[in-house]
Amino acid sequence: MKRSAAIAAGALAALLSAAACAMHLAPYPTHMALRRLALWRGGVKRVAAGPLLAYEKDSCRPGAPCRCVALVHGLGDSAMTWDKTLLGLEGATPPPEGTLLLAVDMPGTDGSSPAADYGIRAQARVLRTALEGRCPQWTVAGNSLGGWISAWLALDWPQGVRRLILVNAAGLTDASGLALQAARTLAEPTVPALKEFNALAFVKARPIPERAWAPAAVAIRARPTRAIFAALKMSDALDFRLKDLRGETVIVWGQGDGVLPAGFAGRFREGIAGARLDLVAGCGHLPQRECPETVSRALFGAKP
Repeated sequence: MKRSAAIAAGALAALLSAAACAMHLAPYPTHMALRRLALWRGGVKRVAAGPLLAYEKDSCRPGAPCRCVALVHGLGDSAMTWDKTLLGLEGATPPPEGTLLLAVDMPGTDGSSPAADYGIRAQARVLRTALEGRCPQWTVAGNSLGGWISAWLALDWPQGVRRLILVNAAGLTDASGLALQAARTLAEPTVPALKEFNALAFVKARPIPERAWAPAAVAIRARPTRAIFAALKMSDALDFRLKDLRGETVIVWGQGDGVLPAGFAGRFREGIAGARLDLVAGCGHLPQRECPETVSRALFGAKP
């Protein structure tokens, strides 16, 4: 028994040593691998949703009411951005029983099939294909460019989107040029530009090792950021279509966002009849990462 315990302890020590070495030599891929492992241990499955891959957490039972929730990432990001929401981490409310959570990787991202057309409305159509075979109605939450796509999904598929959660969403015209500059940074990411973007996007300082920046830029370039940027067009702007959003809408906005400042939140609120606005202090462009409790409250605060 003692020998077995000693062997187990030795194996654990070797594993921890290997993990520490990996974090030192390759912090970005190791960090991502550990996050994927946490999802798996938390009961989150990697599944196919039509042409897209997704992370799924499903506690719905046959014949019982089911709240279906889709989570849509932004430009250069991936479905992994929603891991705290999926797992109920850092103050986030765990998904209640009777909930299907589906965090999708949009076309061309992390294994999802590439698209022939990366326009906003075209991506919304792909998203609809991924969702409509699973549930007749959805709560759809989108961050940044994912919010823009989600809004068009709600406009073009109103019978399928019961609730819309816009999380620091893009899609409005911007005379300041800040949104365009952020999109250009993610379309052609360099280490200096990513560092500047990170400083604008997050309120709380994040200790990122210097050796992690270059692999992060490589990962973003592997996604279709350039093709999406090239496909952006003024005709897809939401300014004059907000009035046509009829379902329940909640706007969650980090007040410290330097990418899409809080003035955009006010414009969304003014344009969407009956929309509720939750301005979040101490939070930036990605509330699902920086203050996930506010996102889970918006997602799960209403009855299915």
